[in-house]
Amino acid sequence: MMSIAKRIRELMSVEGCGVFPVEEVRSDKLLFELGFDSLRFMELVVLIEETFAIAFPDQLLEVGATTKVSDIVSAVEGCLKGC
Repeated sequence: MMSIAKRIRELMSVEGCGVFPVEEVRSDKLLFELGFDSLRFMELVVLIEETFAIAFPDQLLEVGATTKVSDIVSAVEGCLKGC
């Protein structure tokens, strides 16, 4: 079974709604470094919700300049445990 972090990195890559290969989508990367703007981020949220059958927490729907891949992974992991 694929890890949550690996699946999210795939969704953030060219395999999902991103612009970079999955190898370049590392947990320490900022979303803006990976080409995510607010529109692309909302596409990602929809993919995450569909993939994991969750509702992404409202407080995390605004991406900031310091938002990292690891922040998204943590949010999804937390939501899967019961958000």
